[in-house]
Amino acid sequence: MTQQQIDPQRLEALGPAERIVQALTTYTDHMVHNRPGMIVADGRSKTGVRWEPVIWKEENGEKIVYRVQKVGKRQTRTRIGVLQDSGQITERGRGVGEYRKPGLFPEVATWLYRQIADIWKVDNEFAAKWASWAFGREHRDLKVVLAAFMLVQDRSGEPVLENGEVLFHDDDFRAVGEAMCLIRAKADINPKLLFRVGDVLNLPSISAINREMGFGRSARNPARGRYYKAVEKWLRYREDNPKMLEGLVKAGFRTTVMALARRVGYKPTSTKFFEVLRWKQSQSKDGRRMLAIGAEVKKADSWEGLTEKQICERIVSTKPNYKRIVGMLPPTIGLTRSIMAAAVQAGSVSDADLIILTPTLEELGLLKVKSVQGRWKKATERAENQRAANIAKRVKSKEAKEGLQEASDTAAKKMLEEVVRDMRIYVVVDISGSMQGAIEKAKEYLSKFLVGFPLERLHVSVFNSMGREVAIKASSAKAVENAFRGFRASGGTAYYQGVNALAHHKPQAGEDSVILFVGDQGDHNPNHLVAAVNDSGINPVAFGMLNVIGRYRQGTIVYDSARRLEIPCFEIEEGIFNDPYAVTRTIRNLIAATPVQAGQRQQKRTTLVEEILKTPLLTKPVWA
Repeated sequence: MTQQQIDPQRLEALGPAERIVQALTTYTDHMVHNRPGMIVADGRSKTGVRWEPVIWKEENGEKIVYRVQKVGKRQTRTRIGVLQDSGQITERGRGVGEYRKPGLFPEVATWLYRQIADIWKVDNEFAAKWASWAFGREHRDLKVVLAAFMLVQDRSGEPVLENGEVLFHDDDFRAVGEAMCLIRAKADINPKLLFRVGDVLNLPSISAINREMGFGRSARNPARGRYYKAVEKWLRYREDNPKMLEGLVKAGFRTTVMALARRVGYKPTSTKFFEVLRWKQSQSKDGRRMLAIGAEVKKADSWEGLTEKQICERIVSTKPNYKRIVGMLPPTIGLTRSIMAAAVQAGSVSDADLIILTPTLEELGLLKVKSVQGRWKKATERAENQRAANIAKRVKSKEAKEGLQEASDTAAKKMLEEVVRDMRIYVVVDISGSMQGAIEKAKEYLSKFLVGFPLERLHVSVFNSMGREVAIKASSAKAVENAFRGFRASGGTAYYQGVNALAHHKPQAGEDSVILFVGDQGDHNPNHLVAAVNDSGINPVAFGMLNVIGRYRQGTIVYDSARRLEIPCFEIEEGIFNDPYAVTRTIRNLIAATPVQAGQRQQKRTTLVEEILKTPLLTKPVWA
């Protein structure tokens, strides 16, 4: 769904807080893809296009593009078309998509940037607080785009004059963008993300938005605001603190730091900068370079020549991170069972990496080794996202599959634990005949969607012409799958019956409630649904809508009903279920964003909007 497809009245009614919620709960795709792919038009996507992975092979002088899919344990290749020099993919003279190399996905970056710009137009400070709030979160794509925007927007501390005298200086929100680039923290902007901020600002579509907003003076060059200045400060600080620079090299950011220096034309103060980066210098054509010209540089560290036993001893004694281990392994030895075991024993493999590497651990037989198995189980218990559920599809043993699924369920519960406090969740699922072909998809989504909610405050119903309650017997994906296993799409569509089936579950004193609808939103009269909600006593503070079939259509029953009830209705795009990081993040943001019930005297839950408003604006570190 593109922004133009939204009912104009509903869009106009959204304040900056609700627009933020829409951006947080409907954005689903990655802004960067590290493998080749193609884009095709997709009217249901926020960006208007859909990305999917592909490969190409040269056959009879033509580049043939294939879609690679895993079916069970086998990979299948499906021919898509011929890759042209222009990047277009054609089949029998018809365009079927556009090939994309690994890297930035401009359509997603532009969509996110537009959301920020729209919020900025309504409330400058709120947008700056959003950026400050987002800095400590894990949503890297959003953080990068917010940093890019704050670096170039036009509130930069300019003096405000009256009769030629300075009355005061305007707010400097560009300093928030600088702070996002320069502050060191657990979830800070690393060198790759810092480089990506510049990539975003260099996109022609982003430059067009900046010109439209009045940011920058050039009609030809992209607005970069304080980006170059921020990168120069970042580089200077690391040059002045060589241990930090050495740490970046060990962490695998050597070439990225070099790329940042090239991008801004950085001029180091000593040859030490080049020595640490192993960056050999040659004189430029204009002869402007002054340092380390022709000087030899140290070769990259390597374990070439060491035996497997010696490599294991090095790992245990020096405890390098896993990425560095892989980079230093000689190809003649590779990643063996003993080396992997040594890396786990030394603590070189993080919890997240242990989960990602489960198929490798299984293949090497290490999940049967007691010490490794114990470390792996602890990692699954501390899982922070639902990626484990996707990885479970690639392992063979029942124990590994169940362990990964439990990790996914645990992550969902932990992420939602705080935000669902004092919340009662009602889920109403359409199983009418119009859901033919989509009911299985709805079941799959619900198994990922519901596991994080506490059972005592989760109420689920299904409806067609009639409604009935569905009992979820355990807080796990398997229990959700079991609860829905007997349903088939049939009958009429009566949304209000789904609400009536749950009306006996009243919110307790001090609780807020939200109703999440799963269905296809046909063009039905909202009168019955509005009446059912009013009569139920559920008194929801918001609706959520997961549309699992067909295009979004204006005038749909759930949105119309929400408008009449004067409550917000937040969209949940089905694409989140393709992203293991997005499911719990989206649901958490949606629940956190729901208003607190008016008239509550003892408010225990802080809404997302209140949390953002309470966030102090980021300030640059003292050295900057």
